[in-house]
Amino acid sequence: MSDHGAPREAGHVSGIQAGRDVRIEQSMVALGHATVSGTQTSAQHAQAVTELRNAVGLLLDEIRRNEEHYEDGAELVEAAEQVQAELARDEPRRNILLRWLGFIAPGVHATAGIAADVTTIQESVNALF
Repeated sequence: MSDHGAPREAGHVSGIQAGRDVRIEQSMVALGHATVSGTQTSAQHAQAVTELRNAVGLLLDEIRRNEEHYEDGAELVEAAEQVQAELARDEPRRNILLRWLGFIAPGVHATAGIAADVTTIQESVNALF
């Protein structure tokens, strides 16, 4: 197949592969090591949001405890408070959450555990909102 008459490049690889593990769950298909995610029920979503709020609360506590170790400690605390406030809304705004988390991530990179927590929270925001 070609894209509307566009010439094919020599050595082009489509990325489509066959003969790998295939999993089907709730009408979702995953190949190889991919994960399968289907639509969550409202109760599952609410539980996941509650867990995310708890994780952000713990992150905020950790940043406050180590505020003096960070170059922009006060600003990191404020950013984490903004994330917490946004998650308290009935309908948290994904872009706002990711913007504040994007500010926090480089500020805490020197602390591997906290940096990993921020990454996990960012991934959760992407998955939930």
